Amino acid sequence: MPWLAPPPETPVPEHVIECPDCGLFQHGAGQGPNVILRCVRCAAVLRRGASGGATLGIVCTGIAALLLALALREPLFEMRLAGRFATAGLITGPRVLSERGLSEVALVVALSLFVLPALHLTTLVLGFVSARRTLPARVLLRVLDMRHFLRRWSMIEVFLLGAFVAYVRLRAWTNVSIGDAVPALIGVMCATIAAEASFDYDSLWDRLPVRTRARSPAARWIGCPRCQLVNHACEGEDCARCRRRLQARKPRSLVHTTALCLGAVLLSFPANVLPVLDVTQFGRRNIDTILSGVVELTEHHLWGLAIVIFVASIIIPVVKLLGLAVMVWMTHQKSAAYLRGRARLFRFVHGIGRWSMVDVYAVTVLVSLVHMGILAAILPGLGAAAFCAVVVVTMLATESFDPRLMWDAAGLNSPSVREGAR
Repeated sequence: MPWLAPPPETPVPEHVIECPDCGLFQHGAGQGPNVILRCVRCAAVLRRGASGGATLGIVCTGIAALLLALALREPLFEMRLAGRFATAGLITGPRVLSERGLSEVALVVALSLFVLPALHLTTLVLGFVSARRTLPARVLLRVLDMRHFLRRWSMIEVFLLGAFVAYVRLRAWTNVSIGDAVPALIGVMCATIAAEASFDYDSLWDRLPVRTRARSPAARWIGCPRCQLVNHACEGEDCARCRRRLQARKPRSLVHTTALCLGAVLLSFPANVLPVLDVTQFGRRNIDTILSGVVELTEHHLWGLAIVIFVASIIIPVVKLLGLAVMVWMTHQKSAAYLRGRARLFRFVHGIGRWSMVDVYAVTVLVSLVHMGILAAILPGLGAAAFCAVVVVTMLATESFDPRLMWDAAGLNSPSVREGAR
């Protein structure tokens, strides 16, 4: 049975997990293949058993790596207009953005599209290899430590949606064909998902040794934010397994989240007012903002595309900022209302944040492909850089928020934990 307020002086029993979303300490035994262990209080996923073996994972990861290398070599799209021909690949977009003075956006696109996915596949390979043979603890620790970050910031599936948006938009006024890089990226996405499903994350953490520590009367239960091991230690000591500095809660979480949300709000004004695209089509020039681009799509009866851009570029950022604001404000008010609903809201906000990059990727494809002078040319605007900053800042704001503080403020966690979080 779970418990809400464990005695701080009690040694840590075996198979104890702290829920990362509500801070409840509970038994976590019974994990196996295809078994999902959820928190009994907020329904957060605590552990997810792997559905395949290391062999299947290595094969899927190898396929994904080969397809990613192929996607980097082959063109994404090919365009023909008035007897002229243009082609664009994955690397073309960041290069053109950098040449047009948007180096920061080019860096974000390059990192999230092929640098971080390549590192993600590398960590998966090392993880699967460690399931069959022993790797040095330092190597295994780095693999496990980077996995969540790389998976969250690798956005091939988001890019594919953005590329589809650009493709449908271009098909409205010119001849565009899909290159071999697109099916290769679809293969990378599918193979990576299959490899992730075979990755037994928790069993790899269990391979690392747990050192014993001297008992201290001031020690209490603290869950490690890196490896999820529940330590019987004092605040500021190192985790007995991964050596990370133990903190009961993210330091100054509400302050950091509030500051980042305010920064995102300020960036939203230039993101929605400044031009995102400067489009020249047969000598006619048109300046597009995010909203005017949606209106133009509706005028061409591309309703599905208009809805995708409107939701990704306007609705999702607003939902993220409002959701974070509500959670921060209710935590300040020490409210116990709708705690399970707020926990679900946090998971929803955390999951949808990356999909706002759809518009940034669509801009990247358009500016990399359309450069035919007075016949057709698309240049990026400063609004694209501001909007990219909004997406990154809101994702960082979500990462900085500690949802356990909502339950602490309502008085539902151990007093010793709440005192350590101040």
